[in-house]
Parts: sequence; C-alpha cells; structure tokens
Amino acid sequence: MAEIVYILSGSNLGDREKNLDTACDKLESLPGLEIIATSALYVSKAQDMVGEHPDFLNQVIMAEFQFRPNELLNGLEKIETDLGRTEKGKLQPRFIDLDILLFGDEIINTEELTVPHKELLNRPFAMIPLLQISPHVVHPVKKKAIAEFVTEADENKVELYKDHVARNI
Repeated sequence: MAEIVYILSGSNLGDREKNLDTACDKLESLPGLEIIATSALYVSKAQDMVGEHPDFLNQVIMAEFQFRPNELLNGLEKIETDLGRTEKGKLQPRFIDLDILLFGDEIINTEELTVPHKELLNRPFAMIPLLQISPHVVHPVKKKAIAEFVTEADENKVELYKDHVARNI
C-alpha cells in the first residue's frame, strides 16, 4: 500500500531553479514513487549555517511511495550525489538537498532517518510550502495540524519566488 510522503527540495548553489526542476524530474523516475503535487518555489535566507551564504530556493513535493522509508532515503541520497551533493549533514551550501519531511503518519527514529523531520516545526521554508499543497496535514508526533505551528514571524522569513503549484489528478 502506498504512503503519502512529503519531500523538501532545496538549493542555494548554481542555477537553483534548474537544480530543483532536475531533482523533481529525477524523483519521477524513482521506482514506486508518483508525484501528486508540487508547491510554489520559495526563497529564504540560509538557516543554521555559519557565515554568509546564498539564499535558498525551496519546494515541497507530495508523492505516493510504494516501498519502505529507507528505500526512499536511499533514492534521495543517490539523486543528491548525482546532482553534486557532498558532505551530507555538514550545513554547507549545496546544489541540492532532499529531505523526507513526512512519510504517511509514521514515526521513525533511527540513526539513518528521523521522520517526521526533526526540524520541520522550526523551518518556515519547509512548513509554508508544505501547507500550500496540504493545508490540513497533521504532525504525527504532536497530533496537531502543522498550520498551528506557523507564526507571523515564520511567514515573514519566507518569500514567494515563483508561483507554480502543480497537481496530478
């Protein structure tokens, strides 16, 4: 049975928009994954990085996935590597970053994977595009709508870059 998954795509190096488009194209070719919706593109300041870094472009992708969470993680990491990502987890500028935000209502806490993403509720650049395509999504640990965690200050940290919401219906 397929699970609804939400993936955050981000880039702050090179042609950021092209990087997000390429990552989305590669996601479509992952076995067992079918994209349902993509959010608009949002721009935000690099967060949790030391020094000055280019702004990030982010997008959330909603998909159905037929297999286990670790298989999705492996597929995302391969796409990142194919698109020039090195030093995963080092808070460095990157051509592409793909994170699993939610995997159905599963709660996963292993050395390799934490779902829901452990920083989801602290990252407006993830919550805002997520809510754009799924406004009523509930955080599986908190048991509350993610929209309840978004503040006006959060909304001011994220700017619409390109209004492009797509759905496969």
